[in-house]
Amino acid sequence: MSKGMGFRGGISELMKQAHRIQSKLEKLKEEIKSESWTAEAAGGKIKVTINGAREITAVKVDKELVGAEDLATLEDVIVSAVNAALRLADEKINEATEKVTGGVKIPGMF
Repeated sequence: MSKGMGFRGGISELMKQAHRIQSKLEKLKEEIKSESWTAEAAGGKIKVTINGAREITAVKVDKELVGAEDLATLEDVIVSAVNAALRLADEKINEATEKVTGGVKIPGMF
């Protein structure tokens, strides 16, 4: 009987720990929404800023590129900068999440 009681206590503690981690992740999710990061493309001539909610908040294009004759190239570089910003946001969010979970992936948190 005592082995069974120890096992239940273990599960109870595991559930408490999971709840604490979930609470920390929810708090982190709210905190990280206010953070932002900037990625660059074209040697820094295009900058895209993204927040922790993975929303693009700013796009800056150097004046030199505005008069570019090759619009398709400019559009490609902007897409590249946006994708770099998204990867950067994912990286920062994953780093923050891993600090809370100790590296354990919890589906659906971010």
